[in-house]
Amino acid sequence: MAVKIEKGGWIIIFLLGLGVFAFGLKYWGILDLSTIFSKSSSSTSGGSSAKVDTTQPLPASATSSKATNEVRVRVNIWVGCVGGLVANGGLDTAAGSIYANKDLKVSFKIIDDWTEGAAALATGNVDIMLTTADVWAKDFGQFQDKGVNARAFYMVDWSRGADGVIGKQGINSIEDLAGKTVAFAPYTPSHFLLWNGLKESGLSTEQRNEIFKNAVHTKDGIEPATLFAQQKVDAAVAWDPDMSDAVAKRPGAKKIYDTRIANRLIADILVVSDRFAANNPQTLVKFIEGWLEGVQFIQKNPSRAYTLIGTIKDFNIPEDLAKTMLGGVKLADYSDNQSFFGSAGADSDYANIFKMAQDMYRELRLIKHTGDVEASVDRRYVASLSGKFSSAPTEAPIIYKEPPKSAAPIATQHRAIYFDTASAKMSVDSRAVVDEIGGMMRAYENTVVDIEGNTDSTGSRGTNMELSKQRADAVKNYLVEKYHFPPERMRTIGNGPDRPIADNGSPDGRDKNRRTDIKVYPNPAAKS
Repeated sequence: MAVKIEKGGWIIIFLLGLGVFAFGLKYWGILDLSTIFSKSSSSTSGGSSAKVDTTQPLPASATSSKATNEVRVRVNIWVGCVGGLVANGGLDTAAGSIYANKDLKVSFKIIDDWTEGAAALATGNVDIMLTTADVWAKDFGQFQDKGVNARAFYMVDWSRGADGVIGKQGINSIEDLAGKTVAFAPYTPSHFLLWNGLKESGLSTEQRNEIFKNAVHTKDGIEPATLFAQQKVDAAVAWDPDMSDAVAKRPGAKKIYDTRIANRLIADILVVSDRFAANNPQTLVKFIEGWLEGVQFIQKNPSRAYTLIGTIKDFNIPEDLAKTMLGGVKLADYSDNQSFFGSAGADSDYANIFKMAQDMYRELRLIKHTGDVEASVDRRYVASLSGKFSSAPTEAPIIYKEPPKSAAPIATQHRAIYFDTASAKMSVDSRAVVDEIGGMMRAYENTVVDIEGNTDSTGSRGTNMELSKQRADAVKNYLVEKYHFPPERMRTIGNGPDRPIADNGSPDGRDKNRRTDIKVYPNPAAKS
C-alpha cells in the first residue's frame, strides 16, 4: 500500500536527517557541538558565568578588548541615588558633567520593580543595580544557585527616618502588633524592617507568624500609608513623607519605630556584575569616584540636588518633596563606605545586615542556604580611592540620654542567658545569645537598653537580688568589651525573684523566670 507523505512530514524527515548528519560529524571529530552551544548560552546569559578574584589587586588598565566607558545602572525611583544623578547631570550623561569629564557615558535606567531589577543585572541588560543590603542578601543567594556572579561594591546611603512602622491608637510597642493587621510591601526593605523588629521583640514565633499570615501585601511603601490613613489596617510599614502624613490623618496614631532609631539597618548599595567588573575595573573606579564627587557637590549645594531631582520627569518628585525626602537620608561619603564594608572577615554593618537578611529569606524559603558574606562584596574599588577622599568620619558620635521613668520600651526581649551555678560567669554557649543582642544594638544604634537580671524564688531574696544584678552587669560588660558600645547606653538592674513571668511552683516555671530581659528604648537625645 502506498503511503503519501504530507509537507509537514518531509520537514520532520529533513530535521531527523540533519540531526544524524551532525552526530556523524561530531562522532568523527569534525564538528564540536558543545563549543557552539556554550557560545550561544554565554551570549544569552549576559556572560553571567564570569568571575572576578577579589583577592587580587585591581588592574591598572583595561584587561579586555570588551572594555567600555559605557555604564548602564538600574535605579528605582528613589532620591538616595542623587549623588550619581548629579555626577551625570541627569539620567543620561550631560556635557560638562562630572562623568562626562571622566570620559564616562552613564545611563540610569528606571526599573522600579525589585525583582525585575535583579533580573536585568543577571541577564546583562544593566551592568550595575541599585538595591539595599537586605534585598541583596536574597538576590545573592538566588544568583549563586543560578551561576550568576555579582558583588556589592559601593554604599549609597543610610535610611535615617525615611522608613518606619506606624500604628493606630493603642499600639505603642512592637509587642502590641500581636493580633493586628499590618500592611507592607513584601520582599522589600519594608518587609525586612518589620521582620527584624518583630524578631527583636518579645513576641513568640507563633505570634510573629500570625502577624505575617494576616498581613496586607502591597506593591510599594506608599500604598500601606494610604490604607492606614483610610483606617483599613491597624498598622503599616511605610515611607516618608507618606508615613508622617498618614499618622497626622489618623487621630491617636503614632510612629512605633523607624530608621532614625534603627539607623544602621536599611542601607542602599550598588551591586556590579562580575561580567562587567572583570572587563572594566578602572571604569568602575572612575564611576564611584564621580559618584563621591557628586555627593561632595550636594553637601556644598543641596538646593541644586533638589532642583535636579525635580527636573527628572520619570521620577515625578517635585523639588520641595525631594528636599523633604532627602531629610530622611544620609548620603554616604568615602568614610561611610570604609566603615560600612569594613575589612575582610571583620564585623561590619554590611555583614550584620546581610546575615540578618539571609536569616529572613531562608525562613521564607526564598534562598536555600546562607552564603559566604565575603563572596558577596568587593572592597577594592573603594580602597583604590584611598587618599583622594577624607577618611575622617563626618557624623558626630551619638550622645545617649537616660529615658524618663515614664518611658515605655518599644520592645522587650526575654532571653535565656545561662551562668555557672551561684556565679556571674556567663556560660560559653550563651555568648551566641548575647551576640544576637549585640547585632540588634548595632543596627538599632539610636537606642538605650536596659539589661534586667531575673531569678526564680529558690534561695534567699537578698542573694538573688545581688546575683541578678551581677549577671546583668556581666552581659553589659561583654557587650562593651566586644562591640565597644558606650557604657552609658546600657543600664543594668537586678530584679531577683520579684518579677516572675511564670509559676515558681514548677521546674518549667522556674526555668522561665531565670532570664535576662532586654528592654529597648528610643534614645531621648535623638533628633526627631
